[in-house]
Amino acid sequence: MRLRVSGYLFLIIFGLIGGCESNEQVSTKKKQASTALTKSSTSPSAQDYNNSGTAYQRAGRLQEAAAAYHRAIEIKPTLIEAHHNLGTVYVMQGKLTEAIVAYKRVIQLRPDMAEAYVDLGRAYGFAGRLDEAIAEYEKALTRDTTLVYAHYGIGLAYRHKGMFPEAIVALEKAMVLQPDFVEALMQLGYIYRETGQFTKAVEIFNTVIKIYPTNSTAYHELGVCHTKVEAYSEAIKAFEKALQLNPDAVETQNLLRVAHARMARQK
Repeated sequence: MRLRVSGYLFLIIFGLIGGCESNEQVSTKKKQASTALTKSSTSPSAQDYNNSGTAYQRAGRLQEAAAAYHRAIEIKPTLIEAHHNLGTVYVMQGKLTEAIVAYKRVIQLRPDMAEAYVDLGRAYGFAGRLDEAIAEYEKALTRDTTLVYAHYGIGLAYRHKGMFPEAIVALEKAMVLQPDFVEALMQLGYIYRETGQFTKAVEIFNTVIKIYPTNSTAYHELGVCHTKVEAYSEAIKAFEKALQLNPDAVETQNLLRVAHARMARQK
């Protein structure tokens, strides 16, 4: 369930990004979408509709993007790019069942396309279908062992299944391929914290902070770990830094008060 929530937060973020564009930008992209369909003196081609869908998608007009991709597929059912783009739009809309169908069609058309298995695995993961997600990520890795997000996806799925040793192995493989992969580091930190390995967790979150100094979540988690081992002075410093970066974090505010109270009792 937690993975599903994370998936929907991801989708919300996409929506916010799309909504932050200025009216001028959106107007420009509307014109781009229109131009893609009218540039030809003959009837628009499948590629024209696909290009129009991409313009609509970038403008945050997801329903129109999906319609354009559908039209492209009607004209040319084997246009892999349109099927893939349609799957991505469905993920952004939260239509995970439809996204899964679209990505499966990509794989039918291009069974050797490793990235398509990653996309399908991600859609399964967002839908909470963790075993199916892992299976698709593993298929991707049989085709390309260097796909960082396949290793990461496996690690994420195993973490949410409570299979922490397997999750650690997968996430560490992702880190070998991309040492500054903050998302994978955060997941490792969560696992070490959840399993009571606070020294390792502190090391991981400090590594995240070195890579990404404005990551308020890493400071928050660092404070949590210090609190667990009764290092309240260090916890207070971490929570205060987290609040400098994210002043409205209610949980961090509460934990800071707890750390202050417990440190006072130690004196």
